[in-house]
Amino acid sequence: MAKLLINVTASVVLLLYVQTLDRLASIATSGSGGDISGLRDPSPLLHSALAAALLVAAAALSVYKPRGMTRRGQRKQQERTAAAG
Repeated sequence: MAKLLINVTASVVLLLYVQTLDRLASIATSGSGGDISGLRDPSPLLHSALAAALLVAAAALSVYKPRGMTRRGQRKQQERTAAAG
């Protein structure tokens, strides 16, 4: 569930910033004297970096496996030993 929430959050943030990045790219390439203050704003870079970090965290959660047996595994093991004994 945590991975799903992380991926949805990161995807929404990145999709919302596509419009902002498109506007900044058109200002940068047009050469017209438009509002270039947004080009110096670190917000798009910050949001992109945080979204990428969230996606890396989700990938790490996919690989990480806690040590030991889960409660379900312990219960199943107890049921097997009770049935055998």
